[in-house]
Amino acid sequence: MLTRGDGVVLGLSGGPDSVCLFFVLLALKEEYNLTINAVHINHMIRGKDADEDEEYVRWLCNDFEVPLIVEKIDIPSLAKASGRSIEEEARMARYEAFDRVSKELATNGMPVKIAVAHNADDNAETVLFHMARGTGLDGMCGIAPVRDGIIRPLLVVPKKDILDFLEANDIGYCIDATNQQVDYDRNRIRHNIMPELGKINDKALEHIFDMTERLSEVAEYISFEANGLLQIAKEEDGSLRKRAIATAPHVIASQALKEYLSQFMPYQKDVTAVHIDSILELLNEDGERQVQLPYKKTLVISYEKLYVIDKDEKKGEPHFEYREFAYEKAMNYPKETYTKWFDCDRIMANIVIRTRAEGDYLVIDSKGNRKSIQDYFVDEKIPRHMRDEVPLVCDGNHVMWVVGHRVSEYYKISENTTRVLEISYTEE
Repeated sequence: MLTRGDGVVLGLSGGPDSVCLFFVLLALKEEYNLTINAVHINHMIRGKDADEDEEYVRWLCNDFEVPLIVEKIDIPSLAKASGRSIEEEARMARYEAFDRVSKELATNGMPVKIAVAHNADDNAETVLFHMARGTGLDGMCGIAPVRDGIIRPLLVVPKKDILDFLEANDIGYCIDATNQQVDYDRNRIRHNIMPELGKINDKALEHIFDMTERLSEVAEYISFEANGLLQIAKEEDGSLRKRAIATAPHVIASQALKEYLSQFMPYQKDVTAVHIDSILELLNEDGERQVQLPYKKTLVISYEKLYVIDKDEKKGEPHFEYREFAYEKAMNYPKETYTKWFDCDRIMANIVIRTRAEGDYLVIDSKGNRKSIQDYFVDEKIPRHMRDEVPLVCDGNHVMWVVGHRVSEYYKISENTTRVLEISYTEE
């Protein structure tokens, strides 16, 4: 968790766990040459009690010469605006503050870890909480001892041992009265369920921790295999090959999809089992399917590919340039996908650039056979959500050019061509 010369950002609430960790880090400071900074978040939930906790933390850090950063964050207002629970909003605010401070300290090149004081009881409560709400393997692994620069040195220590240590050394701490209220789900587990498990087996905490360690090893292996699958399945454009995911073992495909979708979300937990199961059920169906994701994002299962689209993503403005000139047989045709030549003499009406409309068609061969634009889109496996966005260069209902795809045979340059219309497309 620590190496010599590390910086440590300690989340210091003033409660027994964080105060215990405060003194553990002080005891290790000289041996590891640590630079310790404490961060205290006043959540503005408990009024005067919260202010008293802040004052105690200020006194403690001043007494032991530990730099302290205090932030007041109106969690009730943030939770009301976001729709998240008070607990979840507070947790997010804390870690955002810890991360911000750690990045500020790391600007001088010093490695910085974030230390928080979760203990063995917290780990067991988290596992039970996830089980009750519904969880996959990740949720059963409990709290990670080390992850993303966050360390939890007390994770194997029971709460009782922490309290005994503080009492034996005559160390004071703050008591959060809300921790005694069973209105919160975690408190119900803490006060009602954990004591009963202790009566069944006094080593229940130890056994739960052992289980999470074993499951973590399993999860690590599955994640390794899932990353291998993603490397095989990923296309250059960032999409996934549908067949590669569909033919993989269910547990590997599930984890691969979770890791793929997580890159489009602020938090990995935004991708739920409901999303993954919905996607897996649709992989063997024909045609295009969509699964709605959080934050106005959509996973598209389109023919042979899977990819994510963002409904709020701003697209470039289409821009067309054109010129007309006399045709000479020695001229070379443009090879660019987005620059095309057309026989001017065959154009019957004013050219219109638009998206598809009823009755649109193009000529698909030299015999003059037609195909409707709808059938063309289906045959070419153009995703349904993109069909109303593909620019069409039209001569009435006759589509001269499906931009980015093909030109109608009718307008192609021939030995009878005298004048050429060149059209180029760019996106600004």
